[in-house]
Amino acid sequence: MGIDNNLYKQIRRLFTVDGLSQREIAKKLGLSRPTVKKYCEGECLHDERKAYDTSNSPSRENIENRITKIIEDNKESPKKQKLDAQIIWRMLTEEGYKIGESTIRKYIQQMRIDKPEIFIPLEFEPGEAMEFDWGDAYAIIAEVKTKVSMFCAVLPYSYGIHSTVFSDKVGVCFYTGHIKAFEFFGGVPLKCIYDNLKTAVLKGFGKDAVKQEKFKTLEAHYAFEAVFCNVAAGWEKGAVENLVAIVRSIAFTPMPRVKDFAELQEHVTQKCVEYCENHKIKTRKDSIKEMLEEEKKHLLPLPLKPLDPCEEIKTKVNKDLTVRVNNVKYSVPERYAELYVTLKIAPFHIDIYYEGKHVFKHKKAFNQNDHQYIPEHYLDILMSKPRAINNALPLKKGVMPKEISNFTNLCKSRDKNYQLVQILLLGRKIENEKLLWAVKQANSTGVPSYNLICFYLNLSLPNESNVHSDIPIDKADFSQYDNLIGGIENYE
Repeated sequence: MGIDNNLYKQIRRLFTVDGLSQREIAKKLGLSRPTVKKYCEGECLHDERKAYDTSNSPSRENIENRITKIIEDNKESPKKQKLDAQIIWRMLTEEGYKIGESTIRKYIQQMRIDKPEIFIPLEFEPGEAMEFDWGDAYAIIAEVKTKVSMFCAVLPYSYGIHSTVFSDKVGVCFYTGHIKAFEFFGGVPLKCIYDNLKTAVLKGFGKDAVKQEKFKTLEAHYAFEAVFCNVAAGWEKGAVENLVAIVRSIAFTPMPRVKDFAELQEHVTQKCVEYCENHKIKTRKDSIKEMLEEEKKHLLPLPLKPLDPCEEIKTKVNKDLTVRVNNVKYSVPERYAELYVTLKIAPFHIDIYYEGKHVFKHKKAFNQNDHQYIPEHYLDILMSKPRAINNALPLKKGVMPKEISNFTNLCKSRDKNYQLVQILLLGRKIENEKLLWAVKQANSTGVPSYNLICFYLNLSLPNESNVHSDIPIDKADFSQYDNLIGGIENYE
């Protein structure tokens, strides 16, 4: 029978100190003689369990072989569908094995199937290496909760950190992130260490990795050596393993509220600067700031001209005056219809060129089907096809200044789309800033119109462009506004 610690103490004291016999102790404590015999001489502790040697048990060997076979059959399963001890136990019980879940869990641990990842401490010389990794965070951008991709870099000698923010993790962002990191630290390390990122590696991994051509150009231009980690060897780039969490903590907690990615980047860069200036790693004698100042002296110099990270695509302009990038249409001026143009795709904008001449610059859309129609590209066509004006998609969902968009929302006239075309045509002969000021003034009345905008611009009416000759435009009489204002002043 099992006994508690207090009873065990009494047995040992009565036998050792008082010198009672086993029979006397059993009678005094109301225990059986075999129990007293087991504990009186201190041969075993009261809570000691008998060890059973099951290493050569045929049943255990059979079960372990079956566990190995189950794991082997499911090794191609997705990461989130990997087997664990509970699932394996359930599978075995369904097959008729009579065994407890805790026993299966113990078997799996002893078989070392779920081996923990072991990290080897590393030490680098100043300027020797820079490590990179991707991470995700959330920010409020233009009042919308937005998932942000963070390209993080760290110098493992000094632990100087930097992060560039993007809308995704495509190749152009990968290369831009390098350039921004090198420029932030003011130089280039001897080697850069990576996981086997698809943006850098065409195939293979570790020392057998085959690099992408664009990545080879980056490596050559900045004169560093690329080193790719082996599979499941996170220790090979140990410094960067916690960097994503650090950047997320210092720059995204709480979620920053910004108007655009440019403002977000300023915020993140400032937080990285503050971290480098004020933080000290516990295991190091000097601060990050002091070690980073020393490390910068050992970095390779930046090339005289930075690499252009943009992706270039040659494509034909469609009949609807658009080119397509990742399911998003970007409009092109009419004179380039059905001609071949070159697109230079950057992280946040797309430049369109024709025979080396810059044609137009678009902001890059971050959502599929968020087509970027520029109404000005369609004005001449709309003038020649006035019946299309009411239903023209570039007018309904085109990219316009805030003042013009507000006009379309506030104007209640049935011909507001015709008026919109007339306003856009004014932009061909009036400075943009002046035109938008007039539109804003008209919007402030709550009942904007083309005529009212012309009044603020001090233009004669009717409109000389005559987009749609069937629509009469009367010169506005604003004397009633003056009377109304005067009446209010008298009332006050």
